[in-house]
Amino acid sequence: MNSTAVKLKKIGIGTIPILLFFVFWESGARIIPKGVISPPSDAILAIFRSAFTDVLLEQTLISLYRVLLGFLLSLIIGIPLGFLLGTFFSSAEKALLPFLRTCEKLNPFAIIPIFMIFFGIGTSEKVVVIFWSALWPVLFNTMAGAKDIDYSLLRAARSMGATRRELFTKVVLPYTAPNIFIGIEFAAQLSFFMIIASEVIGASTGLGWYYINSTARYDLPLMYGIVLFITVLGIIINLLFSRLKKRFLVWKEASQLQ
Repeated sequence: MNSTAVKLKKIGIGTIPILLFFVFWESGARIIPKGVISPPSDAILAIFRSAFTDVLLEQTLISLYRVLLGFLLSLIIGIPLGFLLGTFFSSAEKALLPFLRTCEKLNPFAIIPIFMIFFGIGTSEKVVVIFWSALWPVLFNTMAGAKDIDYSLLRAARSMGATRRELFTKVVLPYTAPNIFIGIEFAAQLSFFMIIASEVIGASTGLGWYYINSTARYDLPLMYGIVLFITVLGIIINLLFSRLKKRFLVWKEASQLQ
């Protein structure tokens, strides 16, 4: 059996539980009294109608824009700071670690109202929420990777005349990049989750606000349709980073062979 047939078989087997879920959902929605659960067929139809009116696309782009800003800001600050604390400033890392861990443990949901007080309910507050949520996995995973560098390899590379750039690209980056990527992957998933939560709590635009708006109008099909749409977006993000991880692992193996 060739690889294509194996992949198709896996896809077919994997879709069976999903199809059964939708069948039970559709059947149950027809049995349960109206006004409690919307059938998936109605939910999918409602989300397609929303897409054709451009409302869904507009709110999705607003949410993704906020996620991108906060996520990139966490990378810009978290990765360099993690490198510095994990390598050259180990004493500062020991002094700051209890404080940083305390900040990490602060529940993002609990401090969203605080961010709303300081930044309002617009894009700035959402970006800060995403930045705060995504910073810690990026920072701590980068620190862990930097601390695990085999310094004997650095000394060996220096003895062979390697430049600082070569040290970074040939030794430091291959060792730290797996940890960094783990932090980035988790931060991306958390960022998407937190933007929906922050928009649900307080916003006038975005996917979270669109969901709350549909609940206020008691538009059941659209409510469930938005939930399905958000779920699909989350799955797409996971698949994207899974593909990137596979490509990255190939690059890592190649770099170690050089």
